[in-house]
Amino acid sequence: MYIYLSMISNHLTMFVFLLLTLISSVTAKSIVIAKANDTRLIPTLPFPNSVFQHKIRGIQTDQTFVVFDAEYLNEGPGYHLHTKDDELFHILDGKVQFIVNGTQFCASTGDYVYVPRNISQGIRVYNPTNSSKRVKIQIMLLPSGLDNFLDEIAVIFNEDRSNQTAIDFISKKYGIIDLGPVIWEDLNCFNNISI
Repeated sequence: MYIYLSMISNHLTMFVFLLLTLISSVTAKSIVIAKANDTRLIPTLPFPNSVFQHKIRGIQTDQTFVVFDAEYLNEGPGYHLHTKDDELFHILDGKVQFIVNGTQFCASTGDYVYVPRNISQGIRVYNPTNSSKRVKIQIMLLPSGLDNFLDEIAVIFNEDRSNQTAIDFISKKYGIIDLGPVIWEDLNCFNNISI
């Protein structure tokens, strides 16, 4: 089961509730402040034209959760599942098509999508002209760990993007299972995009 929260009056309340529940379990000794543009952008996943920026790392939250911003120019995370963490997506800017547990749907700026661990997921970002307008998504994972995955996979991305053996090894280490290609349905998610 996944939760899709659209721009309705209760979506912010639900997000704040989830966040406060999460933070109440953190035993860190200090407050964490994540300022805009405070960390570097890193290319990480084994597809081009995407970058990530750590906002709150697991070491700052006693490994309770991690937050990072993702920017996709095209493509998106392929069909996969996480066995070790739950994932909350907040679409900051743009339109995307999700597939979660076999169901496809559209999400756009302001929407939240929560996907528990062991549920399949994938994201499609549509950019027909290959312009420089990126889709921006803030992602929270709990517990933390994916921040370390991003660091490790960035090394492979920068050295040898074709080293699928290394990519698979690191993915397995962090409980990420590749489920192969997606046959995307045309849901008209990307109509009226100004690129």
